[in-house]
Amino acid sequence: MPGAVAQDWPQLTPEQQRILAPLKDDWPNIESPRRQKWLDIARRYPTMPPQKQERLQARMRQWAAMSPEERAQVRERYRKLQEMPPEKREEIRRKWREYEGLTQEEKDTLRQAHPAGRPAQ
Repeated sequence: MPGAVAQDWPQLTPEQQRILAPLKDDWPNIESPRRQKWLDIARRYPTMPPQKQERLQARMRQWAAMSPEERAQVRERYRKLQEMPPEKREEIRRKWREYEGLTQEEKDTLRQAHPAGRPAQ
């Protein structure tokens, strides 16, 4: 199956390169298991609704713009989230959905109230 091995960038198909373009500069530094994850995502990408494709592209651009330290922090937060009981994870998801529904002004007010960028726990 094409893409079964986490390949170097030149070995990717043109479609994989197009989908994963935000990660091109960082690709040589991505470990093999993570490359495989991205290749699996690229394989599913054509079947995603356009809105999900756009969100994925935006997230890849955000990820590519992060420093290694920021990426480590994101991975650590994700790991902690996975260790939480399901009801706590659902509460966090509910709060996130509420946050996403706020106006930009309301979001700015919250950010000013919590300048560290982390919600009170």
